[in-house]
Amino acid sequence: MLKKMISLAVAVSMVFSLTGCAVEIGSAGGQNAQTEETETTPEEVQDTEENADVEPYDAEEIFAGAGIETDIPDLRGVVASDDGLLEDAIVGACLGSKAAEDEKYMALIYKHFNAVTLENELKPDALFGYNNDKPANGSIHEEEFGGETIQVPKLDFSRADRILDKIADWNAHCADRQIKVRGHVLVWHSQTPEWFFHENYDKNEPYVTKDVMDKRLEWYIASVLSHYTGEESAYQGLFYGWDVVNEAVSDASGSYRTDAESGDDALTDSTHSRKSSWWKVYKNKDYIINAFRYANKYAPESVKLYYNDYNECDTNKAKGILKLLNDVKAADGTRIDGFGMQGHYTVGAPSAGTVADAAKSYAEVVDEVMITEFDVKSSAQFDGSAEKLPAEYNRQGAYYNEIYEALKKLQKEEGVHVSGLTFWGVIDTYSWLMDPNVVGGGADGRSKQCPLLFDGEYKAKPAFWAFADPSKIDMESLVIKRPTIGIKKGTVKVDGEVDETWESVEAVPLTIVVQSVDVQCEAKLLWDEDNLYVLMPVTDPVLNDASPDDYQQDSIEVFIDENNAGADAYESDDKQYRVNYKNVQSFNGEKCIADNIVSAAKETADGYLVEAAMKWTDITPAAGTLIGLELQVNDATAAGERSGTLSWADDSGTCYLNPAMFGHAKLED
Repeated sequence: MLKKMISLAVAVSMVFSLTGCAVEIGSAGGQNAQTEETETTPEEVQDTEENADVEPYDAEEIFAGAGIETDIPDLRGVVASDDGLLEDAIVGACLGSKAAEDEKYMALIYKHFNAVTLENELKPDALFGYNNDKPANGSIHEEEFGGETIQVPKLDFSRADRILDKIADWNAHCADRQIKVRGHVLVWHSQTPEWFFHENYDKNEPYVTKDVMDKRLEWYIASVLSHYTGEESAYQGLFYGWDVVNEAVSDASGSYRTDAESGDDALTDSTHSRKSSWWKVYKNKDYIINAFRYANKYAPESVKLYYNDYNECDTNKAKGILKLLNDVKAADGTRIDGFGMQGHYTVGAPSAGTVADAAKSYAEVVDEVMITEFDVKSSAQFDGSAEKLPAEYNRQGAYYNEIYEALKKLQKEEGVHVSGLTFWGVIDTYSWLMDPNVVGGGADGRSKQCPLLFDGEYKAKPAFWAFADPSKIDMESLVIKRPTIGIKKGTVKVDGEVDETWESVEAVPLTIVVQSVDVQCEAKLLWDEDNLYVLMPVTDPVLNDASPDDYQQDSIEVFIDENNAGADAYESDDKQYRVNYKNVQSFNGEKCIADNIVSAAKETADGYLVEAAMKWTDITPAAGTLIGLELQVNDATAAGERSGTLSWADDSGTCYLNPAMFGHAKLED
């Protein structure tokens, strides 16, 4: 149908330029389409539909004309193959409005990818015309929906349609290089204007009732899906799937995201980054269930329906994601076909094994899993200099390859369908990680990033060869040796007064800086049959605990791997204790709980000190026992943000995810 509609030059037209050549084609443009003034009889239209001959583009000529590399393999042909993730695999990339106007970027899309996800143009704020403070003047109007007349805001599809027209045109002229689209996203707490939840679409008025919000939700989903996947849609057949709900699980609680999430955003803001007004209205998960129910009602069966989220390899959050998937699957009238693991990772973390284990756990619930927003933030070893860039490129490539190989292996297991990879961009220049962002998976803006497969010159990086030819990458670059220290036996009273027993204990200097810090610390450790003891005096000229995120407050952390397994994900014996300068504790790990730590903290003339005793839970300690250990100081600025960390063993900055990054300590008499 798309080919027929696009070939109807007598009905609509647009000028599309490729490699400097203007080609007049028909438009699939929805709201952008313009009817020609000349009248055409039904017979002429039918004749045009049946006999129109669409001249194919010369793809290789287009690629050469755009100036991209033509002598490298097509990524889509490598990944979507029997040697990759099988022939039906999605090999996708993020595509936004700016990139869509970049001839070279589009050439890379056409050459290397068989699918795209629009970056922002199909999110609610874009479809409401980016009128986030209030609806546009004259936008609110009456529509007949569900047998009644309702007041709704006008939807503006123009931004998305401009991009989709280009994809539809390409498909019409390149039958052997078809590109599909993933819709992103129907329901999201972020990038949905606050006024959408209030009476009269005014954020200063009360919230609407759940019933009213249900009607708005159904209308919105029905309208968007009708425009893009309905029987009369100019884009029918273009979409392979839609993200129905995005990021509805809380990082903090590991349960459903609520309106009371920590963070600087407020419900009164025009949009929020963490807090959910969906939850504010519904006070439960019904909006998620209803979203999948309505999507199932209005989307064709050929269009897959997905849930999508980040931090999907975090043990605590994964439990919440699995619960959501099961809740949706069990509800009446819903359909959920897969889960999108966003894949906003950092070089070395999570480990490839952790990614595969997470994917397998999700595949036990839904039919397919996919990496949907794949990019890799820089390692802690990279200082942003040109001299260290080649080494960082190689580390990044090695990490990409480890994950790819793990997913290929997983794909061969019975009952697991890894349906593809979508990279959150093509060239580093346009990556969202180039700017600071508090949305999940974002970068803080303090470290230089190079997260994608192609550099700013549109050239393939080692990250590309991680998929196309990994022999070009030094995989040993990810192998990191960790230090070992000895810990003497002894017992102290934990009260912050520094027992004299500490005086004879040799200090362990913390010297590894990740990002930047203005702190110093030399730690001391002891052990006995009951506890591991630590004393960490910190020199810090500015103390701050203003951030709602515990890790961004001035604090110390102690990581313990009792059985020294060095697993690439937290096991039951692995612990991450955090104590801030006011003695506020926080934890990560199944047995890392308040009952297993006694701590004391006090401010000093040049900073603060923390003293703590942490119970053994899984081993019977004895002289000669080897444990995994890491010591860390978080340095907060006066603005209430963490500037960096000071550590003893881990120079990757990823030990909070990966115990394999810990150092080692031998218990001694």
